[in-house]
Amino acid sequence: MSRNGLFAVSGLLVALGALLLIAGMAMLDKDIRSHVSENYRQYSADGGDGRYECSGSPMSVADDLAGYDEPESRAGDRGSEYLRYPDDIVIVGPDGTYPCSIRVEDVNSRYSGGGFIFLGPGFTPGSPAGGSGGSPGGPGGTK
Repeated sequence: MSRNGLFAVSGLLVALGALLLIAGMAMLDKDIRSHVSENYRQYSADGGDGRYECSGSPMSVADDLAGYDEPESRAGDRGSEYLRYPDDIVIVGPDGTYPCSIRVEDVNSRYSGGGFIFLGPGFTPGSPAGGSGGSPGGPGGTK
């Protein structure tokens, strides 16, 4: 094979490698919001947040969601499961007449905007480190 032919083959291999690398990175970027909207029936929309109907127990549905994309933290409280992702909070639990409901809320809405001081056990830090009592809120430092 001539020198120009080898350059052409190497150029094609580099292009193929770059294409496969980009495809692999895209497959690693899991989006829980898209996963929920594609796999569950939406019954209510609150702005950018949605509520979806699910079947089974809230814990088993939360297990399925965590199996798809591992949350940064997880907590359960009074029959609901809370999954925290970098950009979303997913709440799985009963909602009115729905025994199993999935609610996806944007972290940048009420959570990061000061709507809540303490999100419950498993979500740290619970409040600013220099709080009024000088100690942080949350597990081990609950005010």
